[in-house]
Amino acid sequence: MDALEKNDFPEVDAGLAAMWAFAGDTTRFIFKNNQTEFIESAHETAKQFPTSFFGMAMRGKSWKLEGNITMVGGDTEACWIATQIMSTISSDGRMRRWQWELRKHKRPPLRGAWYVESIGSSDRLGNFEID
Repeated sequence: MDALEKNDFPEVDAGLAAMWAFAGDTTRFIFKNNQTEFIESAHETAKQFPTSFFGMAMRGKSWKLEGNITMVGGDTEACWIATQIMSTISSDGRMRRWQWELRKHKRPPLRGAWYVESIGSSDRLGNFEID
């Protein structure tokens, strides 16, 4: 989030390049493994939708982690899934919460490295489930 907040430091789109480096196979598939298309899409989304993930991350007022990261199965080397909740305030003052799902690569060459599998959005009230 720090990298996205300061996206153009130390060079243009360094934050988005870092996000791409931690992207899982689903994101890479959607963008046909094209980092340039991913970066262009992130900028367009941030510009059009202040409460989108990229709108919040790159143009928002603030963000904070809620609680500790949850390691599925406990905090051991065997864990390969983790979740983290984060709240954000958009440039126009609206709140959103995000649930990050992280996974650990199970095979070489990146065995043991964490990546972002998904980032789920709350509704405008910060809820993840519909009542």
